[in-house]
Amino acid sequence: MKAQILTSFGGPESFELCEVPRPVPQAGQVLVRVHATSINPLDFQVRRGDYADLVPLPSITGHDVSGVVEAVGPGVTSFMPGDEVWYTPQIFDGPGSYTEYHVAAESIVGKKPPELSHLEAASLTLVGGTAWEALVVRAGLRVGESILVHGGAGGVGHVVIQLAKAMGARVFTTVREANFEFARSMGADVLID
Repeated sequence: MKAQILTSFGGPESFELCEVPRPVPQAGQVLVRVHATSINPLDFQVRRGDYADLVPLPSITGHDVSGVVEAVGPGVTSFMPGDEVWYTPQIFDGPGSYTEYHVAAESIVGKKPPELSHLEAASLTLVGGTAWEALVVRAGLRVGESILVHGGAGGVGHVVIQLAKAMGARVFTTVREANFEFARSMGADVLID
């Protein structure tokens, strides 16, 4: 299978397209044919070497997967070949998503919502998880509360706005005036330039 291998830290030229063995799912794992992945700030931070102590080279990086289950390992009960799935690979724990096939633990994989294309789904796994972690797990946001979202037109910010509104919060956001309409369309109540 083909994979983009990070061979050194630096710019985009640090990747090399290589042939590598296709992974085989072990107990509790699924093998996914990657249909789409994306590039997040974490990805370019890894590429330039910000986490060099956590990323041994050469390495397959990437942190978003949307694809189709190709095979399942022993004991997998939630998925079968042909299921459309999405997930964020375990960060700094094994190969990432810049490859044709990826193996993941059944426990971190979800069924892709059918109304999302693979491209849309792959753009949401890491940022959606980040938004959920911030609002639900850490902040414990409740209906009727207010929240300030910095960078409301950014990759994570615009998802935080939508999630906060869905949770019943009043949303304040910092955003450039040029992005007021976009932030408003995401659900922001108060815009701060």
